[in-house]
This record gives sequence, C-alpha cells and structure tokens, in this order.
Amino acid sequence: MTILLEKERTRAGTILAILRSTLTIRDEDFASVLIARETNDPFRVLIVTILSQSCTDISALRAYKMLDKRVGVTSDRLSHARIGTIEKSIRVAGLFRQKARAIRELAKVCDSRNLHQILHENVETARLELQKLPKVGPKTADVLLSIWGKPTISVDTHVDRVSKRLGLASPKGGYEEVRRSLMSLFSEHDYRSIPLLFMAHGRRFCKARSPLCSTCPVMKFCPYALSTHAKNGR
Repeated sequence: MTILLEKERTRAGTILAILRSTLTIRDEDFASVLIARETNDPFRVLIVTILSQSCTDISALRAYKMLDKRVGVTSDRLSHARIGTIEKSIRVAGLFRQKARAIRELAKVCDSRNLHQILHENVETARLELQKLPKVGPKTADVLLSIWGKPTISVDTHVDRVSKRLGLASPKGGYEEVRRSLMSLFSEHDYRSIPLLFMAHGRRFCKARSPLCSTCPVMKFCPYALSTHAKNGR
C-alpha cells in the first residue's frame, strides 16, 4: 500500500466516523433495507429496489405495499397478473409502465428460491447473474448483494455525488470506478453502511443543489466545500 493510499484511507475513515456520529440511520428510510428486515425474501427486496429506481424510497414503499395488496409480491402472482393492474398499483413510483413490464418479466424468470441460489455464489459471479435479469443493473444487484452480506458497495445518485465532492472518487468516474474507489478506501466490514450513510448525508447536507456546506460536519475534509467557500471569499 502506498503512502498516498494510506493517507486517503485514514481521511476516509475519519469522514466515516464523523458521519456515523452525526447521522441517524433508520431502516424505514431505505425501502430495500426495511423490506429485507420484514421479509428476509430476496425476491421482494429486488421488487422494491426496482420500484425505487428514479423515485424516493417513500414512494417506492407506497407502490410496493399497494402492489402487495392488489396482486401479491410473489413470482407466481406477478407473472400471471394483468400488466394494467401492476401499472395502476405502482403508479406512485413513476415510470410505472416500464417498471410494470420489468417486474412481470422478472417474475417469470426468477423467484425467491433461485435468487437464494445466486446469492450463495461468490460476489462477482452473483453480480453477473443478477444483471442478466430484467431491469437489474449494477446498482440494483449491489443493493441486494450488500443486504445479503456480500462484499460490495451500491452507488446511487447520492453516493456518487457525495463520493466525488469529498474527493473519494474521480469527478468523472462512472459507476464501477466510483464503486471500486470506495471499496479500496474502506474496510470490508464497513461496505454495507457506507451507502446508507452517504445517502443520508446527501439528503441532509450534501444536496445536489444548494448543498449546506457551512453546516456540514465533514466540511474541513471536503475539497468541494473548501473550494466553494474559497471562491466566495469565506
């Protein structure tokens, strides 16, 4: 390990410790985590994760609960449901036509049993297998894998933004580059909590527009905040 990487890992660890002491993480704030806790069913977690794409966790949970009430979130019920019924049930989550098609296609090709089989594979094999499923990209795969204890980090828009502003990933890095950068800086036992903390930090302080840099608990470790305040003469 180079001296530079050791220095960056120390800085990353300090940032993580501050976020842990500052932010409160609740399962109900994260749809996939909440459903995993309530059901321990990877198929249901996968469905709510798909619903959460391009919408808030609150809306995804509302859509999931309505879908469960009207149809039932099982592969058998969803694979035989009318597409219009699925669409109406998940409308609140946005992109409901695309998501409804993906959910029904997914239900036809997998269920809780074969998802459990995939989750028993090593992390990279499981990532590849999951991404062969309809509407399952790297982020959705990593969310599911992380919840089931696999060593990976999911990167949503909040995690991407926070990582880059804090200088923990390349400003122009794509999904895989950001993911691997974070995995190189943090210890494996921290992987699962990093997305939750970074998402919470992004929602509370490091907002996409008008970030609250002046009250940010990690401001002095943030190149973006220090540069912004220097430009403003603060």
